[in-house]
Amino acid sequence: MSSDRPILIVDGANLFIRSWSAFPSMSSHGYQMGGCIGFLKTLKRIVTEIQPKFVVVAWEGGGSSRRRSIYPDYKLGRRPEKLNRFYGDDIPESEENRKHQMLSLLDMLKSVPVCQVYVPDCEGDDIIAFLCKGYFRQAEKIIVSSDKDMYQLLDEKTRIYSLHKKLVLTKDDIFDEFRIKTHNFAMAKAICGDPGDNIPGIKGLGFKTVSKKMPFLGGDSEVLIDEVISFCHSRMPESSIYKRIVENESVIRRNWKLIYLDGSMLSATQISKVQHVIDTFAPHTNRIALIKSLVKEGIGDFNVEDFFYAFRCIDIAPYAGGEQNAG
Repeated sequence: MSSDRPILIVDGANLFIRSWSAFPSMSSHGYQMGGCIGFLKTLKRIVTEIQPKFVVVAWEGGGSSRRRSIYPDYKLGRRPEKLNRFYGDDIPESEENRKHQMLSLLDMLKSVPVCQVYVPDCEGDDIIAFLCKGYFRQAEKIIVSSDKDMYQLLDEKTRIYSLHKKLVLTKDDIFDEFRIKTHNFAMAKAICGDPGDNIPGIKGLGFKTVSKKMPFLGGDSEVLIDEVISFCHSRMPESSIYKRIVENESVIRRNWKLIYLDGSMLSATQISKVQHVIDTFAPHTNRIALIKSLVKEGIGDFNVEDFFYAFRCIDIAPYAGGEQNAG
């Protein structure tokens, strides 16, 4: 296989929740299984298109205690997305169903040549950040996610498969859309906030306004918070926006700690676990096991042979890549 084929890094929770909330697949047992089926079908489609040499699925590990220590309200009260279907009261316990599907999916993926990474007490985003900026730093890689937090990780060797657009986007595509360079995207989000994670930003500021008022975020240099505050302080008489930013400096500094991704939120023990899982993983296929899992869940219309055929591109050998051998 060609060594320049990318590594696929899947934001597991992001893809699952999108599938769970959108795919209307029901099992013969009478409960919804769209999260599992949607995840598997979407993964198959992307693998067929990208032809990666290795696939990693990074899962949530119960959230980040370090971020909650910085801001106790981080992701507080966050609810799973509502089911985007017309079943009315046919699925009265959607949260219980979601958990059931997640466990079923984790079991199904054990039969597929993808490396699942789960580390307690951390976020999937931090695992992905470590893989991009550390373990696979020198490798060509594509992140699969619809989360804008991932934009800050894009560089010459890292792209993103947008689940919303169904396209592979580069750092230049992100700049064309937002007029903000990816190495400054975390700074922009620290100012704008992130309602989805219950991170309040500066009132009235979105990416469009931030890029207009602070065009240097579209430059080649990585901008520091002190530079943002100094710039805004010197222009306070020009606009109330600059004044609000200066007055909320502490909010921006807090948000930066919550939003910036570089893997530093992982402890040495957590990093060691991630490395061990990948170093010792040997991609394999188990058609019979997957068929049994599907039958158990009452899923009878899934083409197993077609699914596994898509994964023929995966290098069926232990991957001890890391920075020293990647790319």
